[in-house]
Amino acid sequence: MSDTFDVVVIGGGPAGESAVGRCAAGALFVALVERELVGGECSYWGCIPSKTLIRPGDVLAAARRVPGAVEAVTGDLDTDSAFAQRDYMTSSWRDDGQVRWLEEIGATLVRGHGRLAGDRVVEVARNGSITRLEARRAVILATGTGPLLPPIEGLAEAMAWTNREATQGSVVPGRLLVLGGGAVGVELAQAYRRLGSEVALVEGASRLLGREEPFAGEEVRGAFEKEGIEVLLDARATGVSRSNGTVGLRLADGRALEGDELLVGVGRRPSTTDLGLETVGLEPGRLV
Repeated sequence: MSDTFDVVVIGGGPAGESAVGRCAAGALFVALVERELVGGECSYWGCIPSKTLIRPGDVLAAARRVPGAVEAVTGDLDTDSAFAQRDYMTSSWRDDGQVRWLEEIGATLVRGHGRLAGDRVVEVARNGSITRLEARRAVILATGTGPLLPPIEGLAEAMAWTNREATQGSVVPGRLLVLGGGAVGVELAQAYRRLGSEVALVEGASRLLGREEPFAGEEVRGAFEKEGIEVLLDARATGVSRSNGTVGLRLADGRALEGDELLVGVGRRPSTTDLGLETVGLEPGRLV
C-alpha cells in the first residue's frame, strides 16, 4: 500500500464517504481511515436501525386509525422478526458492501484510529502498530459525533444505554426510562413503546423537540400520551443508580422513577478526542 495520497479522509460516515466519492470522481488518489465500520453511525447505530425498529409499530398504528382496517389488527407485534429485519438492514454490523464500493471507485481503506501528526500527515494506529500517511493536497476530518453523557451523579456507573445499545440490542425491557426529549430520545422512546416497553420520557426543558417549532413538540407529546408514554417536562435529573437489575432516576423536585433500563439521549458531541488537532494549531471544540 502506498503511504502517499492526494487526499486522506479520517472518518467513514456519510460525510467521509461523500468526500471520498467526490475525490475519486475527480481522479484524486484518496485514502479513507476508519476505526470502526465504513458507513458510520447512521448506517449501523442511528438512522437505519432506528427507522427499521420503529417501522412495525408505525404500520400498526396507521392501520388502527383506519375504520375497516383496525378490525383486522389482532395479536401482538413479533419482536423477534422486528430485530431480525434490523439485523438485515444493518448487514449484521458488517461493512462488506461499503468496502466493495471503495474498491470499485479506486479508494484505499486503512483500518484503525487516525490522528493528525502535522501538516497533511496522518498516523493510523491499529493493533499496536502505526501506519503513517501523507496527503499531497489535504486531510479531511469527518469524524462525526458521539453521544453526550451529562455529568449526573451515578450515571457513569449505571451502565445506561446510548443510541448504540438501543439500536443494536435485541431485548425489549419491561420498563424503559428515557432521558432527553430530542430526536434520539423521542424516536427510540416511541420505538420501544411500540415494541412493548412501558416508557417514561424525562426532558429538562418545557417542551419536546426543543430545536423544532413549538407545535411539533406539542403534537408529539399528545401522541405519546395517547400511546401510553409518560412525558415529564421541566424535569431535571440529579442522580442515577442501579441495583439488583433496576435503574433509579432521581429528579430535582424530589420525584424518583424506576426502570429496567435507562436510555440517555440528551444530545451529541463532536468526536474530536485524540485527533492530533494541536499538531496543526487547532483546539478541540474550536474548529471553524
